[in-house]
Amino acid sequence: MFAALASATLLLAGCASPATPGLEELIDPAARGAAWQASNFSELYKQKLEWAPCDDSFGADPATVAELERAGIDADGIRCAMVAAPFDWDDPSNSETIELSVAHVSSTGSARGTLLGNPGGPGEPGVEFMLGMALSPGFEEVLDNYDLLGFDPRGIGRSTPIECDDAGSELRAVQIAECVAANSLARTMGTVQVARDMELLRHLVDEERLDYLGYSYGTMLGATYASIFPERVGRMMLDSAENAEWASPIHQFDQQVAISNALAALADTCRTVYADVVEVCPFTSEDSLIEVLDQLNRKPLVASDASVVTGDALYGLLVGTLYQSHVGRGDMLDTIALALFGNQDAIDVLAENLSTEGTVDLAMDIVTCHSFPLDPNVVGLLDHVRETGVPRLMGGPEVTDDVLAPYVDMSCYALPESGLD
Repeated sequence: MFAALASATLLLAGCASPATPGLEELIDPAARGAAWQASNFSELYKQKLEWAPCDDSFGADPATVAELERAGIDADGIRCAMVAAPFDWDDPSNSETIELSVAHVSSTGSARGTLLGNPGGPGEPGVEFMLGMALSPGFEEVLDNYDLLGFDPRGIGRSTPIECDDAGSELRAVQIAECVAANSLARTMGTVQVARDMELLRHLVDEERLDYLGYSYGTMLGATYASIFPERVGRMMLDSAENAEWASPIHQFDQQVAISNALAALADTCRTVYADVVEVCPFTSEDSLIEVLDQLNRKPLVASDASVVTGDALYGLLVGTLYQSHVGRGDMLDTIALALFGNQDAIDVLAENLSTEGTVDLAMDIVTCHSFPLDPNVVGLLDHVRETGVPRLMGGPEVTDDVLAPYVDMSCYALPESGLD
């Protein structure tokens, strides 16, 4: 089902290609599959990976690497590399390239292959995610059977990251437009492009088929890969049953509902699920989480550099934490608790994790906008919100303009490729 649904996305993507696809390619996306890609970008397929110790230059947290070594994984088996990839897979005549940051963890047993992973987002880095997955409880058997491979998607993390300032405006459409104008890579950060990057990585690690682990938006990446390269699909675990309109307002609302529920569960299980990695819980229920957020909105924490951590900012950090490993989530909960007790170092850590002044992180918006629907169906959204209900963490239960505003935002049309991926 995933492949069939993603095919619709791929067919739309063909309309935006500089080189108009032929009838065969429209009927069968695999017509521009593995063989076409390898032939048209043969020089990049000849590159050899130059592995090096993982450090911050690759987007790897030294603490995670140290924890992997303490867990008994040979340091030589924890390695990183930069991979050259095309600026635009749809344009073989363009010789410009970008760099993809990649991390590899060797299997603790007899590896049956390499497992590539993506944490979703969209816009979440995958290097630190896959390194952290090796430490996740219950993942031991997977690591015993597979080498692990993580990568930061194009334009994100350490993979030729786009850099966007706020353009002197709080308007999202202005920020997106200026970001695209200043970062041409933003125009090739869609799902199809990243799926083609994954096929290049499969070749470079010398695997016959791609074994893949995709969470959240990573589901769409896996489904899109399967549509383009069906002959290269190995074992896949996709955790979400998504459709091709994953970037629609209705889906975005549903995602925020799911995130709110996940944050409430994070608070509820702090003392149980995270007891092995959390010393003091900053909140232990949805009520206490809402209380902390409201408290910080009234009286923010102040960092040493005079920047502030509000409740809204902390909410954003917690959402990002959901995409981290078990250990990463535990570290963030500990840091929040210390910060609430007044520990200045902890407050400074939280502040450092927020966007710096004058800088915005539009990576998620850019990737999403590539798949934003041409018809956003606002009337359908209103009906859906009323039927579904609004969680308290989203400002509910009342349906107000403040609740609806993020989902009736048409700013994605500031990206010329909006709706065409």
